[in-house]
Amino acid sequence: MKKSDHTKGVVALIFLGLVFASMGIFARYLSTGFLLFQQVYLRMLAAFVIGLFFFRNQIDFSKLNNIPPKEWLLITVRAVSSTLLGIVLFTQAILTTKYSNVSFISALPMAAVFGFLLFREKFTIRKLGLIILAFIGVLLISVSDYAHMFSWGKGEVLALISTVFFSFSYVARKWHSKLLSNKELTVLNFFVSFLIVFIVSIFHGDGLPLDGWTWGLALAVIVAGIFNILNMNLINYGFQHVEAVLASNILTLESVFAVALGIVFYREIPSIKELLGGAIIVLSVIGMNKAEAKE
Repeated sequence: MKKSDHTKGVVALIFLGLVFASMGIFARYLSTGFLLFQQVYLRMLAAFVIGLFFFRNQIDFSKLNNIPPKEWLLITVRAVSSTLLGIVLFTQAILTTKYSNVSFISALPMAAVFGFLLFREKFTIRKLGLIILAFIGVLLISVSDYAHMFSWGKGEVLALISTVFFSFSYVARKWHSKLLSNKELTVLNFFVSFLIVFIVSIFHGDGLPLDGWTWGLALAVIVAGIFNILNMNLINYGFQHVEAVLASNILTLESVFAVALGIVFYREIPSIKELLGGAIIVLSVIGMNKAEAKE
């Protein structure tokens, strides 16, 4: 792998952490006009349409006839994992518990576990220690009562489950063949994700979101769609060029960005404990980068 590709992948994942941390803002705002499944598939539809427009000259539509069933299955599995189980549960969590707590839990290095288990990526005691260090940082930020460390509310549990499915979808990028480019995978993922969540929404009895639209809601759907495109492109590029262990560790920066966004949008002033946890996470990311550079 070229050094430049690896460096770009690291930068992409850092930016991805910032984009991730901001997604809860859209989820909360869109909940004022749409039901849970509705807002999710509207965001997926917007991302699909915008993606088609921006990537129209970089998508080879003739490939659609040559995509093997195995590739379609993987696209579908990743869509179910990242959207139906990841985004839907994340959105439900952000609506039922503290904004920063969801982001902090989402920063847990679950992708590293999948990297070790599914891809046998190089395991060292130092890497394990750095992952544990990042986990300690997240605990410092999110746990308020250490006498009941595992007594979490519904929102926290949903956030944890969504993190597992998000992480699986990320590392599953490595199973794709070279037939489809990252942009082609991104557009197909949003199309399949939209169809899946739309069908589930209809069967759930939600109906169609025909009423209650405002200019603010319409703009939020469009901007959320753009951010989702950024998400998928950064995910595909970052996890293609960076080992899952390092990638997962970098994404713990999401919790640091969440603190800043919490101050700006919700006036959530972080405590000394939360700032200490954020500092530990940053140190863990720096340590993991140094460990990777020596290999």
